Amino acid sequence: MSLSLQLAAWCANHTLVFPPSAVRAAEAAFTDVMGCLLGGRKDPAVVNAGRAFTCGDGGASAVTHATQVSATWAAMINGCAAHALDFDDNFFPPVTHASASLVPALLALGEEIDATPADIVRAYIVGLEVQAQIGKRVNPSHYAAGWHATSTIGTIGVAAACAVLLRLDPEGVLHALSVATSLAGGSKRQFGTMVKPLHAGFAAMHGVMAARLAAAGITGTEEMLQGAWSFAELYAGQGQGDCPKTELFPRAPLAIEEFGLVAKLYPSCMSSHLGIDALLDLRSRDGFDVARIERVDVHLPAFMVANLRYEAPQTPTEARFSMNFCAAVTLLDGAPQMTHFTEAALARQDIQALMPRVYRHVRKTTPETAMLPWGGDCLAKITLDDHQVLDTCWTYPKGCPRNPLTADEQWRKFSDCATGNLNGHALRPLFEALSSFSRLPDLGRVTASLRLHP
Repeated sequence: MSLSLQLAAWCANHTLVFPPSAVRAAEAAFTDVMGCLLGGRKDPAVVNAGRAFTCGDGGASAVTHATQVSATWAAMINGCAAHALDFDDNFFPPVTHASASLVPALLALGEEIDATPADIVRAYIVGLEVQAQIGKRVNPSHYAAGWHATSTIGTIGVAAACAVLLRLDPEGVLHALSVATSLAGGSKRQFGTMVKPLHAGFAAMHGVMAARLAAAGITGTEEMLQGAWSFAELYAGQGQGDCPKTELFPRAPLAIEEFGLVAKLYPSCMSSHLGIDALLDLRSRDGFDVARIERVDVHLPAFMVANLRYEAPQTPTEARFSMNFCAAVTLLDGAPQMTHFTEAALARQDIQALMPRVYRHVRKTTPETAMLPWGGDCLAKITLDDHQVLDTCWTYPKGCPRNPLTADEQWRKFSDCATGNLNGHALRPLFEALSSFSRLPDLGRVTASLRLHP
């Protein structure tokens, strides 16, 4: 059976019962990304995207509107907001910001069709699975070629999730996947611009569109994931013979449990996080004095070095993709916070003076580190004015399953993001409701928090 047919049949099998541990992991991801979404509602990219779609016709809530809009526009706007701070989770092996596209799309479509929270969580788990199965087949070549997988693989995964929420049969899911491959796009060249967070919005919007079109009877070729001119060949140079055998739950673990999601504790590109963690460790050493630093050398996997391309960022958005900036902030102040990614922080003389002393290097991988989901570890060195060298190696970024956020860190992150961006709603009750999302009677409390209130 082809990959498309196999995934479509699996997605449409509503008799599958996912384990409670998978549901809890999905609820944690919902809670995390909802904080990011609320925190991003005032970002210029989000405000401008909302300004582009002013019509109020529809049944879904968007963070830029007081009245409901269509599910497609709500998914796009809210997806942009979820990714605007670059504070949302990462998912390997597709290398996507999975929750930033899946959650906005499923909430928008779910609100419009009156779906239950439990059905939305189930669809979310399915969407992750589809992203993982495709990612295993096209990466690392797909991501290394410059595609932003959040907007490519993400679109296909969101389409599958939305098709499940619409309860399409295997044929309907198949054509949703087919349509989605023709909507997938997005270059990493956009990192550091307003378009980058829109990639998550595009994946959310296009996923809703693909599922809706399939539900309306639009059909495409039955195999767009493998073979000649397929997604795998066009986007990753992978031919028919390059695809491994597909094993799906219950024969194999669910991707949400096998790989997990990497929640962020720092609002910057994930590629900077191993470096930040390593430098925080060095900063805690006895006798460390930032005034004595001569140079900082951060060795990271090649794709991370490529992503962190702004050595001298000119805007807060570019600073999120700058190891130089993130390293300077970490060494001067500790863990980067949202307040660091502002014009005022970027203009600080101490940060400007330290950034040129930070050097990025490609870290050679070993067979062991190459097997890590994020493709390698980090070696960080600080050379002091007396030629003393402090060094450390960091393998598991904060927020990954081996180094998870604590309950207190999860709450503080949500509160920091939502404070000032959530009007008329208590933060703690919403946080607790999201933490048990699948057991809520309806979406009312959650979707109400998305709409603008006087």
